[in-house]
Amino acid sequence: MNIQELIQRVRNRLSSHESLTNEAVRGFLRVLEQVREEELTCKEIHAKLDEYVELEIKKEDAAHIMPLIREHLDLCPECCEEHEALLNVVEKSSQN
Repeated sequence: MNIQELIQRVRNRLSSHESLTNEAVRGFLRVLEQVREEELTCKEIHAKLDEYVELEIKKEDAAHIMPLIREHLDLCPECCEEHEALLNVVEKSSQN
């Protein structure tokens, strides 16, 4: 689950007039801290990007299999650009 999905789940559970208790806010912040600790660096993404692209080429659910990679690609324009370039190269080479 990425941060956006987590925030949406919290919003969906609250009605527009309901507010969060301090304890709920602290719990939410603890979850966000844990998610932050699981983030991968750009260097780690580059090391695994070929594996991720291979899964995509095979029509497997790469985002489900490697969710931290997908989350990083959603948040990092540089890595996303690298991903798209690699995906294009692999797709073109597999067509030949």
